[in-house]
Amino acid sequence: MKRLIATIGLTAMASLAFAQNMFDAVVETQTDPVLGNARYSGMAGAMTALGGNASACKDNPAALGVYRSHEISFSPSLYINNDSEVKGALDNFAFVINFGGKKEKTRGYICSSLGINYHRMSNISRYTRRNDQVNCSLSDNIVEAGEGNLINDMAYDLKLIDTNEDGYDESQFGNETINRKLSFMEKGHIGQWDISYGLNISNRVYIGAALGINTLRYKQTGMYTEISDTPVSDGIIFDDEWYLDNMTEIEGTGVNFRVGAIVRPVDVLRIGASIETPTHYNINEYNNVTIGFDGKEMKEDYDGVPAIYDLRTPLKFKAGLGFVIGKRALIDLDYQYENFQKTRLKIDDMNFDSETDVAEERMCKTHTIKLGTEVQVADGFFLRAGFAYASKPITNYTADEAWGLLNFRPLTIPQQSIYVTGGAGYKGEHFFCDLAYAFRNTHNYLYDFLPLNDGDTALEENLKTRNIIATIGWRF
Repeated sequence: MKRLIATIGLTAMASLAFAQNMFDAVVETQTDPVLGNARYSGMAGAMTALGGNASACKDNPAALGVYRSHEISFSPSLYINNDSEVKGALDNFAFVINFGGKKEKTRGYICSSLGINYHRMSNISRYTRRNDQVNCSLSDNIVEAGEGNLINDMAYDLKLIDTNEDGYDESQFGNETINRKLSFMEKGHIGQWDISYGLNISNRVYIGAALGINTLRYKQTGMYTEISDTPVSDGIIFDDEWYLDNMTEIEGTGVNFRVGAIVRPVDVLRIGASIETPTHYNINEYNNVTIGFDGKEMKEDYDGVPAIYDLRTPLKFKAGLGFVIGKRALIDLDYQYENFQKTRLKIDDMNFDSETDVAEERMCKTHTIKLGTEVQVADGFFLRAGFAYASKPITNYTADEAWGLLNFRPLTIPQQSIYVTGGAGYKGEHFFCDLAYAFRNTHNYLYDFLPLNDGDTALEENLKTRNIIATIGWRF
């Protein structure tokens, strides 16, 4: 082979340079602000100031201080993605042990609670197909990538590109009429195990702390095909095809720490706030590239050796106002701040300065607003509703700027999200059950396969997903 790829022999660091960028990091680690047990989701996750709910611990561990009994609960869910594919998951598991004080005591230490909880922090599941016809081939851009680029070298060995009589590399694929198609899939989730502790002081101040241990799973697959009908010298139509499949799979574990407080200055009002440290992930990333042309195929998977690096997400600050209206209604308004400009990638002791520059120039300070309410319509029966808005974490790129980041695979630029939720529940003396529905509409830009035709822009998407969550539990 002319230039048997030094890139193929490179270590995991080359794999990282090939696949991961700051935009991927945001897509993989962005959490869902309304995901939790059915009561929490039915109120759009607006419980930072109210507490007394296992899922509220992921926002404010002081929620445990409000407990006055033990609890165990399970929250299975169905997740319906933009392609109407249905998946099942466990959104929350909670086990709370309450250490009760003297019931007649009203000052000082009242009680405390220890919680072991599992939270589903995000669900990623999307499928996009695109077909169109152009008069230019992606193989021309592979030529421009130059020697030393993995895909350029693979294409050269397959004779998809070759050296002409003038000594220049050029595509061997037709450029007259090209039918191209892309199937783009993303799947993944973040799960978090919490060990939380909350304290009740004088039934007026609740404080808490939590250690979170995260697991991250993410897989992206882009399958791109070109079919060319190219006239040649005799007027014959030459039907040709080549394809490029590009897969990235992420496995990671992370850790974070949270502290929070809820203050009840008067019976009708609760004020809550919490701060969460950045989550520090250790990532294993696996990459697989396949190119096929003229009946031949070449694969590169780095011998199954992953890129290993560290990923740090931003710090989070949350605050809320809660109103308790007699024993009939609750209202909570929450705010969350997260600065994605502080996202960082690192391998060993080396920072990725170019990615840091991208984060500081193109990432955003995000603001999430959540409003939720619960009304008791009859003894033990409740109705809930909520609304949430999350601002965009990334500024949009132009097509030319995006091309520099793609490296022949799709690029997602997430924008703002809107959530509308509702639910109902029953609470008896010991047993409780709840049901919730959460609708999410996320605005995205997808730079799928290039080159673009003149006047083309990114594929603008509104990804609509739905969650149906049920919770059953016991307090004793």
